[in-house]
Amino acid sequence: MKKYFGTDGIRGVPNETLTQELISSICASVETLISPENIAIISDTRSSSDEIMNWISLGFSENINIYNHGILPSGSMPIILKKFDYDLGIIISASHNPANYNGIKLIQKNGSKLDDDIEVQIENQLNSLELPTQSSKVINLSDGHDEYLQYLNEITDINFENFQIIIDAANGAAFGVVEEFLDSANAKYRIINNSPNGQNINDNCGATSPENLQNEIKPGEIGASFDGDADRLIMIDEEGNIVNGDLILTLLAKYFAELNKLENNIVVSTVMSNYGFKQAMEKFEFDLIETPVGDKYVAEAMNKYNASLGGEQSGHIIISDLLPVGDGLITLIMVLKSLEHFGITLCNFKKENLFEYPQKLTNIELTNKLNDEEIEYINQIALDLSINKDLDGRYLIRNSGTEPLLRVLVEAKNGEAMEDFSNELLTKINKYLN
Repeated sequence: MKKYFGTDGIRGVPNETLTQELISSICASVETLISPENIAIISDTRSSSDEIMNWISLGFSENINIYNHGILPSGSMPIILKKFDYDLGIIISASHNPANYNGIKLIQKNGSKLDDDIEVQIENQLNSLELPTQSSKVINLSDGHDEYLQYLNEITDINFENFQIIIDAANGAAFGVVEEFLDSANAKYRIINNSPNGQNINDNCGATSPENLQNEIKPGEIGASFDGDADRLIMIDEEGNIVNGDLILTLLAKYFAELNKLENNIVVSTVMSNYGFKQAMEKFEFDLIETPVGDKYVAEAMNKYNASLGGEQSGHIIISDLLPVGDGLITLIMVLKSLEHFGITLCNFKKENLFEYPQKLTNIELTNKLNDEEIEYINQIALDLSINKDLDGRYLIRNSGTEPLLRVLVEAKNGEAMEDFSNELLTKINKYLN
């Protein structure tokens, strides 16, 4: 069991639930276990990132070289690691969380997130370590920015005349670089929420607030919204509908299958995927493999089964031929290539290929994460209710891997039945919790 590492690194509120002692000790533990000589760092736009950068440098000894490549999408890290032959990558970000949160993600030399067993080993020796008397120094570079932009241009062969795009940059890590990329590609676009001030990342914008882009989009445009570290993509179609990772996966799976690039005919997703998505995968005779929530578990399953495509409903999409992790800009490029290939709009592709069950996800704030027994008891409440109401759908109840929240997902074939079941279930859960 891990105490500090969640499904996507370590997160918290700096100087409250995320402390210098923890971050520096984690880094000291990493040095003893992994022995990196050269480390690459990138970050998103949070005002606390510089402070956490200092905490990181205090945890590593003077024998370690730390190279800060500045504000960049987290998907740039594998590109930077490979190009400059770094031993380890550290991303300073709390991804989709509010601006008062921050955290770190540790990235292996091969570009993947650390395995669970390594994270456990790092935590197990925290109390037996002392911080170095002479700490490492941080060297600032811009090379990573240039390499990432070059990579995006290398994989882009799209006629942008076919698309009118609106981007919501979430005031996050895609800031700046997305405009440079679209300008270099001669794309027709406009952009919102691209003026970070350290406090406005994910603030009623980006992939976690897609309704913001819905309100801004104009007829004929296609919308793309990223989250804080730009590893997610949520889209708005030409009719103003929200498009999540399920439809993006369906589109890319059909595209790759036509090009004979869908390895072993496998698509990997998580248990959060809509039941309609599962029906689509069965209809197209793709083999669907499900994992726990978290893009690192998607990546692990893709590696295990030699799959080329996987992702989450939340918009993390991994295309292993390109990167071992998700990247919102690369996903957008591949979506546009797919639409161009099929000669179809996003809204029409959905009408023809995917019926989504009405779905509702509710987050219940917790003081402390629920233990296994409590989760099991709540699931029994839900099971009894589903039997009583003869639910034509499903529910999923779990702790968030990144925040003190209980996530309650309900799906039903009928929207009215979904709302009725969700409301009664939430009433029973809140009564139990209180």
